[in-house]
Amino acid sequence: MSVSMNVGQAHVSVGTEAGTPGLLSVKMTQSFILAIASLGLTLALFGAAGNIVNIIIYGRLGFAESTHVSLAALACSDLAGVITAACVEIFELPIFHNVPIIPGLFAFTVSSWPHVVFTRVSGCITAFISLERYLCVFLPLKIRSTFTPKRTLIAMVTIFMAVFPPMVVVYFRYPLGMWPIPEQNRSVLTILPINDTVVETSFRVFQVYASAVLPITSFVIVTSCTVLLTISLNKSKQWRDANRTVAIKQDRKDKSGTAKSAEASKEAKAIKMVVAIATVFIISAIPSCIHIIIVILFPEFDINGRYANIFSVTGHAFFVFDLLNCSANIVIYYRMSTKFRQATLELLSFKRWVKTG
Repeated sequence: MSVSMNVGQAHVSVGTEAGTPGLLSVKMTQSFILAIASLGLTLALFGAAGNIVNIIIYGRLGFAESTHVSLAALACSDLAGVITAACVEIFELPIFHNVPIIPGLFAFTVSSWPHVVFTRVSGCITAFISLERYLCVFLPLKIRSTFTPKRTLIAMVTIFMAVFPPMVVVYFRYPLGMWPIPEQNRSVLTILPINDTVVETSFRVFQVYASAVLPITSFVIVTSCTVLLTISLNKSKQWRDANRTVAIKQDRKDKSGTAKSAEASKEAKAIKMVVAIATVFIISAIPSCIHIIIVILFPEFDINGRYANIFSVTGHAFFVFDLLNCSANIVIYYRMSTKFRQATLELLSFKRWVKTG
């Protein structure tokens, strides 16, 4: 089946109530997507507000710690991921059903792929944070002097640059333009068919890179580091429980013992927060990884393929998991970071303005 036939078929199916290839009728597809979009928009509103607060708080706390640099970068990519996902869901609202565009196909190019790229950036940053914390636990003296704020910033910029430029090929593979529908006596703005082998090959390479290599690599790194950090936390807890009496006596005799205990507690809290961030990422990434495997194994499972309707519904469902991952961090930071919680309470209570006024 040629690309032009697929695109034309998509145009006709969206404009009618007839059933389409792919097991789901147009009406059922639109109903499912609308329900998922409503949930997605609710999460997006919370996620956008939360990540804006994250960026403000870490900006106020400063970037003397490398962790603040990476968490601020994660908040930026999560915010962009939330906004692009929200745009996808907005295009599915009934208000766009009577405008001269094919909402799903239009959003696929304008918002869906940028959202994918931002989530890949977030995944890579999460992998970086997990790996850094793991190395800090097992090679503390060497790694803490290696991961300086400046070097962490360079790493964050490198991650963004490694993912974004290749996405340009998407806009050559799925160009937007007006497509005539003679039976409806109108034209709509949508994805136009192409017949360029170079563009097609380049896109397939990028698709494997963005849809398979990056997420699977991030998933493996985050999962491995999370398991190892969890084991380390459990061992530390067992050791503290077994030596609690001795440690209390030592702290009473030696002030340095108290300082060491406080430092160990701070390190344990940092590890727990990273484990929580990573756990949310893992849970939200599992459905996307399954989706990626299906897309690779079944070429017809695509926006222009035979199973376009199922692809659209499952794609929107997995967006909800992405939004969950992009939106949950503020809750984790607030519950597990004393500095973040105090700074947030100060920000929301307007103490700064009250004092200066």
